[in-house]
Amino acid sequence: MKNALCPSLFSCLLISFLFCPLLGNVRADDLLSSSDSFSASSPVSNSLPVGGSSGSSLLPPDPDRGIVRSVHLEEAWVENAFYIHSVNQDQLSPGQEWSLSGEFDFAFNSWFGGEFDFPVFLLTYPLGRGDASFGPITLGIRAVAVQSGSDVSRKAGILSFEVEGEWWPTPQFRSFPGVGNELTPEMLWAFRYHRVYFQGIDGVAMPFSGGAVANTFLRTSTGRSWENVWATQIQVDFNSAVVTPSGTTVLGFSLIPEVAYFPFGDALLGEIGEGVSVYGPAGIQPTTYALLEIEFQGY
Repeated sequence: MKNALCPSLFSCLLISFLFCPLLGNVRADDLLSSSDSFSASSPVSNSLPVGGSSGSSLLPPDPDRGIVRSVHLEEAWVENAFYIHSVNQDQLSPGQEWSLSGEFDFAFNSWFGGEFDFPVFLLTYPLGRGDASFGPITLGIRAVAVQSGSDVSRKAGILSFEVEGEWWPTPQFRSFPGVGNELTPEMLWAFRYHRVYFQGIDGVAMPFSGGAVANTFLRTSTGRSWENVWATQIQVDFNSAVVTPSGTTVLGFSLIPEVAYFPFGDALLGEIGEGVSVYGPAGIQPTTYALLEIEFQGY
């Protein structure tokens, strides 16, 4: 892992954008409804109607209950949605990585669902000349233990559990150290008060093949939504074992400021974050994260 002298300029701008609005006063009309209950006979959503129309075209309430998914942190709720993820190490020197992946989340009901991750596209710089491979396929089953509130209630929360299995049909352990077959039990949670919310996930990755390493991880974030269109967040990640391109296993710590934009309510979400990661003695690594979500009606 090559050392970086400082975070990228984009990281500095993004951090400024994140914290400057928090210094201003919160307007009274910028808070959610003070209602603490949800009426099933008269569904209400703080989501914007698709196409900007009004009236009965409002989408049904989202199971996230007003919480915006973080760019590098799985959601605690179950839903029907498709995601595209991009993780790009900003240092473009040989051996640095870029990964592109697709994820499909599915729900059997509001309490039980899961996810299917398409094979991750792994690349190393220089693109076109560095190593490239399709990475693991992931299948996860998620169960919600506790959930309360709605997307218009003053308070809302959710706690769930998931087990994920990763299988790599075309392993290239030397080119992509730290990647392999794994089984990962996880606990996920989220809580919101007005427009401010917290969410997180922690778990243990248990390797079942060469290349993968045992890793205990914790990811948590806090954020705030603005005007039903924007959200700003900051995420902190900790990993007990990260494998660098040289094959060395070190502790990993990341700080990721993020901006999310959802112009059509729950139907579409775009998000970008600029992370600053520290990998033990390997030094600092700036990384750009991006996420695109398309959500389908249902749970």
